[in-house]
Amino acid sequence: MKQDIKEQIFDKYFVNCEKAELICNDLEIKRSEFSEIAKQIDNERPDELKEMRRIRQLYNNKQGGNFEFSNFNEFYKWYITQFEKQKGCCYYCKTEESVLTKLFEKKYTSAKRPNRGKHLEVERRDSDSNKYNKDNCVLACYFCNNDKSDIFSEDEYFEYLKDRKLFFNKQLQSLK
Repeated sequence: MKQDIKEQIFDKYFVNCEKAELICNDLEIKRSEFSEIAKQIDNERPDELKEMRRIRQLYNNKQGGNFEFSNFNEFYKWYITQFEKQKGCCYYCKTEESVLTKLFEKKYTSAKRPNRGKHLEVERRDSDSNKYNKDNCVLACYFCNNDKSDIFSEDEYFEYLKDRKLFFNKQLQSLK
């Protein structure tokens, strides 16, 4: 039972940002018990909480008219599931996030964009629809996210990645 309460507190407090008082009332626990469990979670899951804060920042930065995730919990679960589905690699070039992190910490240091590059970013597969939702989004490295931009469709970008010179020549031929 205690583990179940711990998971509920994790979801309610850390993921959904519910107020402690409401959680205590809902779970019928004392504030001191809540504080003790929250502190345990802090001590037991520091890396997960750090990652959650980073993902929450992504969530906050993306919110707007075309952002269709109903709340952070939905976005967080999508992100974690998508990361596992992609095996921690860029959807397009298949580079592992751990490789990107090392490169951006040791080689590609930039004061211009210090918060980008180390982690996979949310990328719309179909930029024409302009929707951020679980069906239209994947995780891409900084380079593919910028490279694909709003110019290429997903299929065009995969073709472009195979042989960029050939791709551009085909695009030029299609204009004639």
